Amino acid sequence: MAAHSESLSWKQNLILQLKNRNKTQTQTYASLIQSNNKLQEQVSNLRSKSVHSQVEAERLREENLNLRVKVESGGGSGSGEKTQALEQKLYRLQEELTELHRKRGENSQQIIDLNNKLQEKEKELQHKDGLLADSEVRVFALRTEQKNLEATILELEATNQMLKDEHQALQLAFTTIEEKYRRSKDENRELVERWMHLKSKDADKLNEENDTFIRQRQAKLRKELAEAAKETISITEQGKALLPGIPPVCLSASVPTKAMCKFDAHEGEVNAVRFNPSGTLFASGGADRKIKLWEIRNGECENKGTLLGSNAGITALEFDLEGNLVLGASSDFASRVWSLTDQRLRHTLTGHSGKVFAARFLGDSNKVVSGSHDRTLKIWDLNSRACVKTIFAGSSCNDLVTLHGNNIISGHFDKRLRFWDARSDSTANEILLQGRVTSLDLSPDRMSLLCSTRDDSMKIIDLRMNQVSSTFCADGFKASCDWSRAVFSPDGNFVASGSHDGALYVWNITTKKVEKVLKDHNHAVIAVTWNPCGASIVSCEKSRKVVVWSDY
Repeated sequence: MAAHSESLSWKQNLILQLKNRNKTQTQTYASLIQSNNKLQEQVSNLRSKSVHSQVEAERLREENLNLRVKVESGGGSGSGEKTQALEQKLYRLQEELTELHRKRGENSQQIIDLNNKLQEKEKELQHKDGLLADSEVRVFALRTEQKNLEATILELEATNQMLKDEHQALQLAFTTIEEKYRRSKDENRELVERWMHLKSKDADKLNEENDTFIRQRQAKLRKELAEAAKETISITEQGKALLPGIPPVCLSASVPTKAMCKFDAHEGEVNAVRFNPSGTLFASGGADRKIKLWEIRNGECENKGTLLGSNAGITALEFDLEGNLVLGASSDFASRVWSLTDQRLRHTLTGHSGKVFAARFLGDSNKVVSGSHDRTLKIWDLNSRACVKTIFAGSSCNDLVTLHGNNIISGHFDKRLRFWDARSDSTANEILLQGRVTSLDLSPDRMSLLCSTRDDSMKIIDLRMNQVSSTFCADGFKASCDWSRAVFSPDGNFVASGSHDGALYVWNITTKKVEKVLKDHNHAVIAVTWNPCGASIVSCEKSRKVVVWSDY
């Protein structure tokens, strides 16, 4: 029924449009048609007058002919006047006829012009009829397209409504899930707080046990030292002490020429190595989150223990002066302190927001300073197990050293050395170098500072003048990474550093030339440490290997 009414409305609309078009186009020709009708009436009148005049002329000719016959037959003067009058009337009638013929010609020309105009208008009308037909076809096509679009709109509206319903359902589901997440987050926070509280209790208990053990160990050590003080000892040429635990005195360090031992120390990269102060063992730290202790015996390295507890790779190592504690920096934003006597974790120092690349004991074994990628230095008190000071350095710290108990020297990513006093918040001095600082090491006399930089050179800073006194570089030498470590020899006559090509370079400080290039690594050498007795060097690389260099 709706389709039938729509069809009727369409037809009525078309008829209405045709009537409007007829009315519009008829108004244009109405004046011409009226003029043409008037001219046709005038022509008809003129034709009828012309016929009447011709009949009248014929009658007058006959009368004229009869009069002439009468005149010729001897009519009177009265007849002559009548004849003259008739001739004049005939003349007037001929003039009228001539005028009628002229008007007839003009009317004929007007009829021709009007016919031409009528033909032009008919042509225009035909052209407009064609345009109208095309328009009707386009209107039909557009109406069809409109119907299709209306159907599409209906489908889209239905789809949109369905999507709105789904969105509303998802919004409700999201609100429910968000509420569950909030509750879970609150529960998780409560669990973490409880866990941290329990861990704190466990740590306090462990620290108490460690303190008790250390006190007992120190008492035993004091007793042994008192007994050892009564004995006479001698120092060999290589500086090895006869009593264990007493730091050796290096009279002259030797540069080794060969690799005595090469072994896999860790399951991944080995980032740090460090001898203890007595030189009896060394520690290595790797990306496997472990610190391993090694003793060199009969040309072989024997594992003396593994220190666990780090949650990420070890980046730096340090022994305290007594050799009882090991300090390790880690990529898990923390530093840790282990006891060597029982190889247990004593302290976990958390508070940085970036990787910790450097950590050192500050003065004694009770304070630690750490440098991090978060551009801060933190000073820790191990007795209170808390951070007592935070220094904002302004750039990522790659290494640091401590001097005279309260002074700190840090090397940074922005190519600067910064000098700090632990009692102050501001830097005392800065030195700008040519490359990013990768490592720092103090000379045995504490008067010089060795700086390794990423411009593939090493520089010695005179700490009395705060200026560069020597620069070391070599063909083929290239710093392996942003935390590659270089060291002084224990007698202060040589410096050693690993290269990106796996070679170990040793320079003579006096001649400023390369003393020896040791090659046995297959990957970039990251860290180097020199035995305090001066007879051996240990180096580590990016691929698990540790090499001990010694001629003895």
